[in-house]
Parts: sequence; structure tokens; C-alpha cells
Amino acid sequence: MEQKQKSLATGKLPPFSEKCPWLVAENAKDQIFFTMHDPLSQYRCRISEFLGRRIRGFFHGWVILSKHPDHITWSLWNPVISEELIHLPPLRILTDGDIVEECCLSSPADDPSSVLLLTTKNRTFVFCRIDRKQKKMRWKKMTYTKQLKSITRNESSLHCITCCNGKVYALIKGVRRNDRLIIQVDIVVVDEEVEISLSRFAGIPQPTYNGQFSSMKFFLNGYGTELFYLILGFDKVAKNTLGAVHLFKFDMTRKISKEMAGLKDAIFFVDLAHEYVSYRPSIASEFGGHIHILSEMGKVIFSCNIVDKTISLSCMPFLEPTRHVSFWKLRLPGDHEEVNRRTGFERKDYREDVSEIEINSTSNEQLEENIASYIFNIPFDVLKKIVEFFGCVEYLNFRATCKYCLLAAPMIQWRRRLRTYSVDLPWLVVLDKHQGIFIFTDPMSGEKYFKKKPEKLTDELEICCSRYGWLLIKNNHLGEYLFFNPFTNDIRELPHTPSLDCVCFSEPPHSPDCLVVGFLGSNEWNVYIHFVNRGTVWAILHMNFGDTSPHSIYFPTFYGRDIYVLDEGVLHVFKEKEGVYEHNNAVVGAPRGSCSKSSAQYFQVSCNQDLLMVIVDEFGESVEVFKLNHSLNKWKKIDSLGKYMIYICGKICLCLEAKIPEMENKIYFSRLHSKNSKIVFYSLDTCRYHTFNGREIEQSFGDFFETKYYLYPQAWIEPSWS
Repeated sequence: MEQKQKSLATGKLPPFSEKCPWLVAENAKDQIFFTMHDPLSQYRCRISEFLGRRIRGFFHGWVILSKHPDHITWSLWNPVISEELIHLPPLRILTDGDIVEECCLSSPADDPSSVLLLTTKNRTFVFCRIDRKQKKMRWKKMTYTKQLKSITRNESSLHCITCCNGKVYALIKGVRRNDRLIIQVDIVVVDEEVEISLSRFAGIPQPTYNGQFSSMKFFLNGYGTELFYLILGFDKVAKNTLGAVHLFKFDMTRKISKEMAGLKDAIFFVDLAHEYVSYRPSIASEFGGHIHILSEMGKVIFSCNIVDKTISLSCMPFLEPTRHVSFWKLRLPGDHEEVNRRTGFERKDYREDVSEIEINSTSNEQLEENIASYIFNIPFDVLKKIVEFFGCVEYLNFRATCKYCLLAAPMIQWRRRLRTYSVDLPWLVVLDKHQGIFIFTDPMSGEKYFKKKPEKLTDELEICCSRYGWLLIKNNHLGEYLFFNPFTNDIRELPHTPSLDCVCFSEPPHSPDCLVVGFLGSNEWNVYIHFVNRGTVWAILHMNFGDTSPHSIYFPTFYGRDIYVLDEGVLHVFKEKEGVYEHNNAVVGAPRGSCSKSSAQYFQVSCNQDLLMVIVDEFGESVEVFKLNHSLNKWKKIDSLGKYMIYICGKICLCLEAKIPEMENKIYFSRLHSKNSKIVFYSLDTCRYHTFNGREIEQSFGDFFETKYYLYPQAWIEPSWS
């Protein structure tokens, strides 16, 4: 789409509004302001205060600027309230090689005790008191290494410096998981001197992941009297895909944190490239209630809905690669950070007896009477016949309408209802850990079904594999593996084993030939093998790869009794001989296609008598399918799956014959369209993405933008009632 730019007079800012958050892309000459609401409508400005400078932070309505690239000249600018610009003396006290990493303004610049605090790479504080009554402001520095070591007992540094309730706080960087703390930075101004001391404030929560993600990022942000802690996890397989978001709010008196279930109209911004996070307590737009995360390249925004734990993707307008993109946080009229605003709230618990499809009726008697007055005109027996044709969601909504509807739609068994409406096709199953339920989504109709999670299953679960209607699940908290059939609630535990990098199984767990195989390693690899119905322990085989040792192993796939695994597109084969697996040195290189880039995602699946690989660009711009020629050890691109269909979800990939013609020759992703919330699929006939409306194909788009996906554990699963 075409960008619309409007140039403004020199020094003039765009017409800012509290309704829309702004982003600014800057270079040496001008700035471009745009909003997430309308990124293609842009304002090109030339602000003298920005010339040759870079935005380093936003505190108390003041923008912190430094001269680029030497960062010797620093200044403070209030762009809205007073338009005042404060020039600080040149920063010349740093030694060669010492680089300023982060900055923080302890209080508004018109406060005589205000201090601009910088941290450097060499574990040093550099600070300047902002007192304009002084004849000359001065920079000073001090090392904090000794103070911090007395708290952590190891070499570490501070990052994510923020202000809260008149104090400064920071996280500890580069320490062990159990040593992660929040540090309170006390800044005291006595006469003309500034004293800085460190103390332990609180420990920080750490969800258990056991190496599930390739990287984790941690952020601390204060607003008024509230302190927030944010954790982001990035997927191992799709390295630029956000796989976990946890937001905590601290009780500043008790020094404990609680994970937030929602944000109401509040909004968070995260700039990954500059590791910066900002918060606004309310925003009058559809972007409220989300955490918006700007990618490191500034091209993509991940928007996390805290309530339903979904991630939506949106594309930012194309900007020159040299531009520095950051969020623009302004202190607008009525936006007083000193006021304590309550942002957390308890999510309304919708956990009815979902195993029986039960729901509480409304308490608004007047509303019931109005609705019932129309429904009473329908004979009760006729009404009962009508509701038998309702899908699960419609059935629940009808029961919740009024007491009369509750009588017409009696409580029925979840399993019987699902079997009645289920076609013999995989469903997307999602474990909503906060509500303690499984959500099943029909890929064709978009129908959703809800089922209680068995109490025996904990919340710290990771779905590792799915086949034959069974899930192979890892309990991250206990480090145990188990089989679970969500249709029958059958649970079968496996012997204890270390946390494996990837795992698969060959048959249903009740089959006498069921074999579970897992891989664990980095420089050296071990294969863990367990015959489910033949023994009580795992057999461990050490693998000698020689010069072909993989960096990582994903998507283990049974092909007969042999196992094929992927290492970033490279195929490794493990041949089975009398229960012993040996690595075949004939490694198959990754297929070369239009989307075989470093950011591409590789998926492997067994299809009838063939082994297929699906390559998907980072944001779905291109999708290609290849078939392995076993005799030549080469991949051949194919343009059709025939009557087959592929289902892709994280580490799980299924291929089945379509029972309905409309579903064949398609690849189904565990993504929902942002507007209609229906399953997104890629058609090899049209080379486009679509959704279903019944059996009719609707929508048409070319990538994953304007789609969303769940952060909760999820998988494609074939319905199985045995």
C-alpha cells in the first residue's frame, strides 16, 4: 500500500493525541512520526533538538538525547509541556572503550534533586545533578562492582534501570537463574554531593522452561508507584518467533510479585533493539490491553493480548535501513505519572463445568424477561428440537441467555456432544493454563469446545509430540514425561528421564510395539529409547556423528522403524537394527528453494510412503514443499499434495488423507485470522492463505501479518476415543 507523508514546518510536531501511541524513525536530518493505528499515514518533521542526536530514553515527560555517534553531548528536552531544552556539559570523563549502555532520570528535571544516571559497560555509574541554580553542572562517576558483588557474590552488572515511586530500580544481568534479583538504587543529594548505594529489593519470578526457548529477555519498568517485570521467550525452532510472555506486578510494600491476568485499557511498548520498555495506564483505542513488542529490525510488531494469551503480527511501513526506530512516549495533558493508577485486575473466571457444558445464567432479571418475551412465542418442544442443531459455542451462549433457555437446552455430556459434531480430522487443542481448560478448535467450522484439565496435570506443561489422538507431554516443573488422551482423560506415565531436546513415539501407548525415542545433547548426543509396554527404564545410546555432528535436533520422525531428524534443514538418519540405532553418515543437505533463508522454518513429516519437508519463510511470505528421493538422497520440490493435507504446529507436524475434498492439498497452521478468529491454511492450488466459512473458502492474504497465534501449549491432534 502507498504511504502518505505530510511534511511539517521546521520545529513543528505532529498533532499528538492520547488516543494513539506514536513511533518515531530518525536519522541525521529528519524524523518520521507514525502510529500503529495508521502506519502508512506519516508526518515528516525536522526538529532542531533532534539534529545529530539520538533518543536514549523517556522519563517524567522528558526526552533524554545524546549526540550520535560519539555520545559526548547530552541534553534533556520537554517536547509538550514546556518545550524546554537543557544542555548538559560534555561527557569527557569516560575511559577509552567504556560505552554508555542505559540511562535514567531519577525525577523531573525541574526537581532540584533530579539526577541523570548512566550505566556503562565497565560496571560504572556516570551521573550529573540537574540543578540549574548551580553555576556549572558536572559529570561524576563511580564503580558499583564492589557493592553489587556483596549482594550477588559474583561478577555481574545492572540493566533495565527504571524509576518507581521516587526511587530507582534495576535488574541484574548475566547471573544464574536462582540469583536474579531486583536491585534498589538509592540516590541521595546532600548539599552539592550525590551519594549512590545499592541494596537488594526483591527476588523475581522465573517460570520453568528447561531450555525450551533459544533466548529469554527480561525487562523492568516503573510507572508512578507501580513496578512491572516482563519476561519474553523466543522459540528454538523459529528463532524470531515470540513463544512466551509473562507480565508481573510488584506489591511494593510486601515486595512480592503476582502475574497479571489482564491490563484493561493499559498498554506496554517494548523496543527489542534497544531493550527499552514503556507503559501507559490507559489508551482510547483497540491497542489497549496489549503488550506491543517492536522487533529488532523495526519492521514487525508482536502484539500480545494478556487475557487470551495470543500474539498478533502487524507490519510496520518500510523505512530506510539506516533509520533508528523507537517508541515515542510523551507526557500528555492528564497523564500524571505521580498518581498511583491501578492497572492489574482479576480476570473474570469463566470456568463453568465445561466437562458437562454448564454455564451460569445471567443475573439481570429484566434482561431475561425481555429476551424470554420473544422466545415464549416458540413452543417449548419446538425450541428443544431447534437447540439440538446448535454447535457447542452456540449451545453455551443459548443456555446463558435466560432461565427459559437454560431449561430448553439441558446439560449434556461434553464427549457425546463433541463426537456428534466432530469429523475425522485433526483439531487444534490449546491448554489455557490460567483457566485450567483445554480449548478445541475445528479447523473447518471454527467451532470451539471447552474441557476441564485433569487435576493430575500441572500448569507447567510442554506438548512435545502428538500422534494417534495422544499427546506426549513434559512436566517442566518435575521433569517427567507422560502420555495424555484429552478425549478420554487417559494418562500414562513414563519412567523418569532427563529433560530431552526433542522426543517422538511410534505407536499409540497401549500398543505392544509403542516405542518412545528422545534426543539430548549439544557437542555430544545421546539417544534415549523406551519400549512403553516392555520395560521400566530407558536405554541410552551414545551417538558418534564424527564431522557431521548436528547443532540441534528437531522434528524426529519415524519412517518405518528408522528415525529422521532435522538440523536447520539438514537431514540426519538413524537406522534401526534389532532395537539399536546407528547414525547414517549419508547426511542429506537442506533443499534449495526461494525461501531457504537463515530465518526460514523447516518442518518434516511422513506422508503415506514419502518423507516431506515444508519450508516456510519467517513471516509466511513463501511456502514450499519437498519430497525426499531416498535413492539419490536429494530433495525434489512438489506443487501438490493430492488428497493429503499437512498440519503444522510448533514442533508437531501431521500429514493425513483428507476425508472432505475441500480440505485436501492444503497446509493448516496453528494460527487464527485476527478478525474472524478462524484457522488459517495455505492452499497449494492458489498459493495464498485462506480461512473456511463452512465449506466455502473466504479471505485471501499473502503472509502471516494480520494473523494471531496462542502462547499456551498447543498441538494438532486426531480425535481418538480409545
